[in-house]
Amino acid sequence: MLDYYDIHAEEYVIQTLQTDMTDIYRRFLPRIPAEGRILDLGSGSGRDAVYFSRQGFEVTALEPSAGLCREMSRRFDGEIVCLPVEEYHPSSKFDAIWACASLLHLTKENLLNFFAGIGTYLKPDGIIYASGKNGIETGICGDGRFFLEFDEQLLGEILETAPCLSSQELWYSRDAAGRQGFRWMNYILKYRG
Repeated sequence: MLDYYDIHAEEYVIQTLQTDMTDIYRRFLPRIPAEGRILDLGSGSGRDAVYFSRQGFEVTALEPSAGLCREMSRRFDGEIVCLPVEEYHPSSKFDAIWACASLLHLTKENLLNFFAGIGTYLKPDGIIYASGKNGIETGICGDGRFFLEFDEQLLGEILETAPCLSSQELWYSRDAAGRQGFRWMNYILKYRG
């Protein structure tokens, strides 16, 4: 799957860099202390890392694709860590995690393991925003990428696996790029610590 993003890094940046995320930013950022630390998990083009940094937050961009890390470094001058989330062990914790369309590439087992260890990443009262495709089949698609469908049953399993998390908000949205055949499931969770 990383091959896809390495091969198509420039194309992916062009497709995603200008996506309007205003509504989600409005839901996410007020929950974070001023100048708080954000982990942008699966940063892709760096669109969100750049925006958060300009709003005064300290941002670490975590991206497993070397091609996307290279592209991101052209516009984001903050910390870029080029590793899969499973291999990342931060030296200090974050006030928030932004996982926009990134956790959907994990297997269900790896996703649940990530949430079971959420205390590795978040400070008490920290939050996580995550989004994934709803209305798709879990599995490998035609271009070789793996997608895990996000649905309310999966969210229930996350909360059961990590009882230290509580659901703050859940909503569905249309694809900002106008793609059809699925919708985005968005949620914000809070870590009680």
